[in-house]
Amino acid sequence: MQLNHAFVLTLIAGSLVACGGGGSSSPTDPVVAVNPPATPVAPPVVPVAPPVVPVTPTATGENTGTVSARFVNGDNSRFIFTSIGLQSSGKASLVVQDASGALSTIGGIFLTGNPSVTREISGDAAFAQGRWFKGAFSYSSGATTLTGNNASAHYVAYNVLAALPATGTLTCDAGAFTAPSYTGGNSVSSSAYFGTASGTASVSFDASGAKVVLSIDASAGGSRGKVTASTSMGSAASSSITGNYLSSGTGAQLMLGDGGAGRYLLIAAYKAQLANGANYQGMATFRCS
Repeated sequence: MQLNHAFVLTLIAGSLVACGGGGSSSPTDPVVAVNPPATPVAPPVVPVAPPVVPVTPTATGENTGTVSARFVNGDNSRFIFTSIGLQSSGKASLVVQDASGALSTIGGIFLTGNPSVTREISGDAAFAQGRWFKGAFSYSSGATTLTGNNASAHYVAYNVLAALPATGTLTCDAGAFTAPSYTGGNSVSSSAYFGTASGTASVSFDASGAKVVLSIDASAGGSRGKVTASTSMGSAASSSITGNYLSSGTGAQLMLGDGGAGRYLLIAAYKAQLANGANYQGMATFRCS
């Protein structure tokens, strides 16, 4: 299935499992004992304890990941965004990137909050990828609060290709992945809210367009699942949706991007159902040359 400049917005009911937090305490002032001599010649002097300096606890849940360069946003920039019940893609327009490399604004989607936390930040001048973990994001028809439980929002911003090559076969690297996050299906423990992913990909070109072969392995809580795709894209700005990406189950949305300096990007937003019946979703970007 192919979508040109697709903007897909699908609302799906989902349940979130909230997690709690703990507190902290500070030490009390020391007790100073004063023992005057048996026959005092002057009133005893009681030392004054130094003031207690408040200690600010070390922040937890900071951003993770890094970028090698800031994303270069332009007229050809596009994005893909996915969270529980929401899949969106289209023209990136305004993009705001902080010093860590995390994006807080992608088109008309905004992340706010204190704290606002982004995990698995990756990218360079050609793309910016990450997973919003804490904060609140808003969009044209609603808002969602992320508290650090299984709810996460995965994103990637990239620059679309000007044109497809007429011929050629590309070799892709091992890919950059966000941690797949639990979205529903069979229930799992909180330790399995997030998993790991790895994959392989290849891209070739001929007169009919681009041919993409993708395989992603996702695992969490001791269970595994696989996303596979073999599809074609007829133009540089095409998007291919495979399997059950727009519903529950297993599938992907695939795009090609400009990797800069004659390189290419293969971008995949995916959903995977593991062997235990739990559903996960994530983002992957492969650099191909």
